[in-house]
Parts: sequence; C-alpha cells; structure tokens
Amino acid sequence: MRLRLTVVTIAVALVLGLVAMTTPAAAQAKVDKLVFASAGFEDTNRFWVVARPDHLQFDPFLETLLEVDPKTGAYTPRLAEKWQASPDFREWTFWLRKGVQFHYGYGPFTAKDVAHTFSLTQRQEAKMTLGPFWKGVEEVKVVNDHQVVFRMKKPATTMDYAVSRAGDFRIVSKAQWDKEGLEGFDKRPAGTGSYRFVARQQGISITFERVDNHWHDKPAFKQLEFRIVREEPTRLAMLLSGEAHIADLPRELQKDALKKGMKIYTSTFPVDWMTVYLGGQYYLPNDPAFKADVPWTNKKVRQALNMAVNRKELNASVFAGKGTPTYVTGWSDKSEGFNPEWASRFDKMYGFNPARAKELLKEAGYGSGKPMKFKVVAFTEPGESEGPQVAEALGIYYRDIGIETEIEVLDWAKVREMFRKKAIGCCIWPNIISWRPSEEWIRTSYWSKSPNHHYENEFVDKHYEMLTSAVNPKEREKIARTIGDHLFDEFADIPLFWFANEVVANPKAVGEWVYPGLAAGRSTHFERIKPGK
Repeated sequence: MRLRLTVVTIAVALVLGLVAMTTPAAAQAKVDKLVFASAGFEDTNRFWVVARPDHLQFDPFLETLLEVDPKTGAYTPRLAEKWQASPDFREWTFWLRKGVQFHYGYGPFTAKDVAHTFSLTQRQEAKMTLGPFWKGVEEVKVVNDHQVVFRMKKPATTMDYAVSRAGDFRIVSKAQWDKEGLEGFDKRPAGTGSYRFVARQQGISITFERVDNHWHDKPAFKQLEFRIVREEPTRLAMLLSGEAHIADLPRELQKDALKKGMKIYTSTFPVDWMTVYLGGQYYLPNDPAFKADVPWTNKKVRQALNMAVNRKELNASVFAGKGTPTYVTGWSDKSEGFNPEWASRFDKMYGFNPARAKELLKEAGYGSGKPMKFKVVAFTEPGESEGPQVAEALGIYYRDIGIETEIEVLDWAKVREMFRKKAIGCCIWPNIISWRPSEEWIRTSYWSKSPNHHYENEFVDKHYEMLTSAVNPKEREKIARTIGDHLFDEFADIPLFWFANEVVANPKAVGEWVYPGLAAGRSTHFERIKPGK
C-alpha cells in the first residue's frame, strides 16, 4: 500500500504492546455499573447549551418530544404522544404525554417545560447546530398542560426532526430553573429520562443511575458511567482488562479488540460522513472576501483536486474499508433529493485519475512556472481521530500531481472561527459531520447567510429559499435534487465516505444494543442495552 500514515503506525505499535500485556477480563459477576470509556466531549457542565458533538453527556437523562425508530429511522412518540402539522407547515401542534415526572421531585412534565426549553435556544450562549432553525419560531403557545403549539415564520417541514432525538431538542425542567437558576441546574440537572444524572467530575467522568419507576423504560443496568479517556490505547486497555465495558476505538485498534473476544456494535444507519472542504470558496458578486487568486475558484482546479484522491486506497488504509462512497456531500441514498445517477457518473467525473488531474491543472494555468501551494488543515475532535491521517494522505496525493502542501493541525474551534470570518482562504480541511435532513444540511453549509458556511453561490441561495417555502413532497424532492445536481457538477468540495457509528464492547456485559446513531452520529439509546450472558 502506498500510503504510510505515521499516526496510525504509532498508535498500532503502542496498542500491540498493551495487548501483549493485557488479557481479556475473566468471566464476571453480573454487571451493575456499565462503564463507557469515551473519547470525550466538550468539557463543560452546561447541559442546557446543546451542542451536537456533546450529546453523549445528556442522552441518558434528557428526553425529546419525538423518538427515532432504530430500525426504520421514522419519528415515533416519546414525550409527545401525537403531533400534527398544519397544511402550510407553519403551525405544529404537539399533544404531550401525561404522568411523566422530572427527576428529584421537580414535578410533572408539562407544556410549560417545552416553552421554557425553547427559550433556552434563544439565549446568546446557546451553541446549537439547529440554532438558526429555532430563530424561525414566531410563537410557542401553551394551550394547556398537555398541548403546545409552535408557530413558525416560514414553513417548517423539518420540525419533526428538530424536536426528535436526532435533532437534540432536550426537555429540561422549568420548575428547577425557576427555583435554582443556571447554577443549580448545572450542578444537578433534572430530566425525565430512564437514567437520572448523579455526578460529574469535570474532565474525568459522568455518572447516572437507573430510574426504577420510569414511565417507559427500565434499563438493565443500575448505573451508567462515562469516563473521559483521551488516549486511544488506554481506552483499549481498559476494555480488555474489564475496567470498562464499552469503548470508543479508532478502526485500526478495533482489530486488536476483536482478536481478544470483543464485539463491535454498529448503528443501524450510516450517520457520519467525511468530506474535504475548500476554503475561501465565496462566489457571490461583490463579496469583499472574494479572492481571485484562491486556486479553487477555478472549476478545473476543483475537479483536479477530486481526481487526485485515491478514494479506494484511502478507505482501506485509514478507515479499514468501512466507508461507503459519498457522491455529493451530505446526501445519502435516503436523503431528500438524492439522485441515483450520481453513482454512475462519479467515477468518470471524480474518480482517481492523476494524469487527467495534471492536465486540468495545466489547463487552469498551473505548472512548473506557476506552482500551486496551499495548506491542508487538520483538526481533531474526540472520537474522530482520522482527520490528521486524511490530511496526511491528501498531502501525498497532491504532491504526486505537482502541488506543494503544508499540513497544519489546528483546534476545531480555530478552524470554525476562520471560516465563519471568511478568513480561511487558501487552505482545505477534511471534516467528519453527522447526518441531518437535506434542507438542514444545505442551510448549514451551502446557504450564504448561515454562520457555518464555507461556500456561497447565487444558484444555491435561490433554490434554498425555494426549498424552505415548498411543502409539496414532489416539489421539495425536485428542488433538493436540483441543488444536489448543481453541487455535483460544480465540484463544490471533495466528497469521500459515509460511515456507521461504531463502538466496541465486551459481549459478556453487553449482549444486544440496537441504536440508530442519528443523534450527532454518536451512540444513543443506552436504555436499550441488554446484558450479556
């Protein structure tokens, strides 16, 4: 294999040493406390500031209005028993479940708690991925204790997603907030979930305990503990020694865990995708951030950068062959507007062809007299260790077609701030992102008014506005496909792969676990874990 990725090689070497010294845990007595060795999340106790990558810390104890069926992906009742949208999708009514109690004696769940939770999305400190969606709410009307109405400024066809476990609209107690405020809530937040929050050691662990009289679930385990363990070899060692029962592991280390009798538990849906963004790609006329010397303003350059990447080799060497091809960033074969023709056209337009990539660069005016130079920015997030490896691989591929690259590892917050300020300029960066509906994905990344954008295009803006106003399913499908076709033909970025979420567990502790993974592309539904035998 041509790629020799230093990060992987070092990690494997370290782990092999640990594996040699560690033996699988002997048969254990019944497990009462299930321990998850997690790669971690943002080190904050602000549970109400809902940022998608951090969902792991509140999934066990904060519930949502709707659930996601792990087998079908359909939205099903949770705290809402039923719901209905008006014909114009500007008014959504939810009828709430009776008899649900908040933890620690904070009383029954009512429509006032839903309205209160919405108010938190409007706070300046809120860092929700769906923050712009919630800005579209005109009014939240509490009809009675068990009925609430969301009135929107525009049609909101994705409201069911937004209030589901996939959208992470987690209901918190108004009574607790009124009594204790933010400080009290941060210390011991009350939810309605099948586990209740017990304690947090900042940067070390979070502990939960089972709610024995929960309205719906009775988890198999009395306690649940997430231990934040940044080092990948340490997480593997904890799993093999029995100190942990579940662990986040990179794909290279999964193989060693499997050899020791561990088992991989996989989400029922492909929920993460890896793509490569092109910085400074701002096409709107008269935009002061537009820079003509940014090379990928030229379509031929964008195509060349795609054709230089050996996706088959990259998938095998970095992702253990588990990636499923992505044809347009953000669209899966189940997404609104997916075009099956993309697959048949992809190899010819995007496929690995370094000779043609060199020709395209020459046609674009680059060569020995005018070499192309740019940075490949890598960043790391807990549980997403492949970014630097992909960056290193890109550097190799682009060197082979005459491009000089510099690899730079930055904190994700720094990268995000750079592209929000349109200051990322002449660099590219690989990114792994979680599933969301097509409309939400276009808004997040391709709509010029989004704070998260890396791309501006009048055609996309126009059709996105059309999409947000359309309610007829056939019309929406047509518009979403038109946007996807445009991005495909424009080589808007460098799409790579889709992935299912994977964790590794000791089958003696975890016998069965079915979860969709749709909430931020992470593990969910801990209440569904059945004990091993």
